[in-house]
Amino acid sequence: MLIIGGAAVGALSWLVASLVSGTFEPYDSGVGLLLNQIILSVPTAVLAWRHRITVPLLFMASAYLGLNVHACAFGGSEARAWALLGASVSVLLFPAPMVLALCTAAIRRRRRPSASVGVRRRLKPRIRQ
Repeated sequence: MLIIGGAAVGALSWLVASLVSGTFEPYDSGVGLLLNQIILSVPTAVLAWRHRITVPLLFMASAYLGLNVHACAFGGSEARAWALLGASVSVLLFPAPMVLALCTAAIRRRRRPSASVGVRRRLKPRIRQ
């Protein structure tokens, strides 16, 4: 389900960014690129907050796969000819959402008390007055 969801979000990010920017390739305009990165980064950060870091990593890989499949499936012959370039650009754009996911996971980890702290709290005798 995670892979299918990631692929769907990737395709949706391409579609929405294309509609807003007015170009088929969202990377041809600054607005399209920014919107594409935001659409991919928000679910990645949410997944990083709720799950271990491998979950958003798998999500992002499938999102970029869905993004490239959408471009090849609905683009013209020129889009299919540039498939290798699209894959290369995806690899270059992969770090931005993943850095956000790593930062989110680090913040989440620092905010949660460790297991030993919880044990110490339970074992500490309570003084009643």
